Amino acid sequence: MQIADLDYVSKIGEEYGWDQPTIESALSNAIRLCYAERGMLVEADVNMKMGTITCRRRSGMADRGVWVDIRNPIMPSIKMFMSVLEMQQWGDGSPGRVMEGAVVGYRDGGVIYRVSHNMVFVPENLLSVADYHNRPKLGDKQVLAMCAARDNTSGMRQATRRGKEFVATVMECHYPDCISGIWMGASNSWAVIRMKPEVMSEWLENGGMNVRHLQQVLGIRRITLIPEGQAETEQESRDSEIRHFVNNAWKACKIEELSPNRIVIHTPMDSNDPRKLRTFTSMLQKIAPEREQVIL
Repeated sequence: MQIADLDYVSKIGEEYGWDQPTIESALSNAIRLCYAERGMLVEADVNMKMGTITCRRRSGMADRGVWVDIRNPIMPSIKMFMSVLEMQQWGDGSPGRVMEGAVVGYRDGGVIYRVSHNMVFVPENLLSVADYHNRPKLGDKQVLAMCAARDNTSGMRQATRRGKEFVATVMECHYPDCISGIWMGASNSWAVIRMKPEVMSEWLENGGMNVRHLQQVLGIRRITLIPEGQAETEQESRDSEIRHFVNNAWKACKIEELSPNRIVIHTPMDSNDPRKLRTFTSMLQKIAPEREQVIL
């Protein structure tokens, strides 16, 4: 039988980055559940490539019955399919897996989420900057990255919403393999991300709408994108990346000198915010640690 919802299921899989075997397994299990709710034992096999399913049920009691092919199997709702898939993904317990959680409580400055029928704890030191200053409301849904550790008090699995690994993992859910470098600064509230120029232009389409949306999802204040240097020599490529960083991070600054060992930068005459200067120079040091900074 042809799967009526094949295209829809495939699109869902593409959006979430699921591979074909994962989708096939989840759909097979969801079909079994449809029949289990009716007290029937059913075996199902899904072949996404061929667009077919094979389904049979056992007639009679226990091992006394025989297997009978089902010509028109009951198909699960998308909600049931998604629920089964979430349970399967949770089951492998992989650290770094990105999942969606609903806020259900607070403890010791941290936030408790319900993730696929399980409780997960994000301690205060792993909250995003936005969540740290303004706790999310009960029922809010947020993106989490699973950790291997467990909370000592409750035994709940821990997750995180902070740090460059979290930012990179979530960003690559939207666009796989798009990041070639990432630096975090300003107490994890500012991310500088390096990527191929053609990918960067896609992120900046429609006035940077995608980047602004990602900032909100990640709970950080700022994302600065810089294109990978594409020049004849490695030195020229690095110089290009630094120039783009200075221009994109603080456009009013001017590079007076850029050598393999030194960067000389003129800051705006009317700049009287020492915190902004410290944040900028600290990030520049992370991006180009091999060069001495001279700020004028």
